[in-house]
Amino acid sequence: MIDRYILNPGEDFYRRFGVPNRLSSFPKNIDVIPGQIEPIITRQEGLTLVWVMKWGLIPYWAKERGVGARMFNVKAESVITKLGFKRSFRTKRCLIPASSFYGFKVEGRSLFSFAGIYDIWEEPVSGHEVYTYAIITVNSNSIVKPVSDQMPVILRQQDESIWLNERTPTLKLESLLRASSEILTIDHQ
Repeated sequence: MIDRYILNPGEDFYRRFGVPNRLSSFPKNIDVIPGQIEPIITRQEGLTLVWVMKWGLIPYWAKERGVGARMFNVKAESVITKLGFKRSFRTKRCLIPASSFYGFKVEGRSLFSFAGIYDIWEEPVSGHEVYTYAIITVNSNSIVKPVSDQMPVILRQQDESIWLNERTPTLKLESLLRASSEILTIDHQ
């Protein structure tokens, strides 16, 4: 389970993710924990865009908001097989920008992305829409295993557009849900 990550966006953030829009203010949480509002990257109508959403998925079918406090990670096998996540897996995939997690960073990259899903939940009383996301996890590789049994799916930069593309076949998406082969190093910051 990943319950914390670091995002230090730096000056390169918008260029790195190729987003034309800008946030009116960037969240100031460098040390990110569930329940915080953070930037994610989506693709809508052919445009790659940055949005802010709350970390802790509240699926559209949830009866109450509290489910999001427990659903900040979703295992890859659940995203693929469980009916409650299939819609988000098919139509609401996102990139979650990060600089490090569990004290690891991707060698040679100041920013990388986790594979994620998001959803829009409608508050029953007010009708207010709540945008939330979760990080997809897999069994850890040998580097992360001593720290945790699960690790986030880290997408290679060349796979990010494939992950976001609405037309990517399901089998191709599933092939991206694996432990990272990127070189992970200790983050000494």
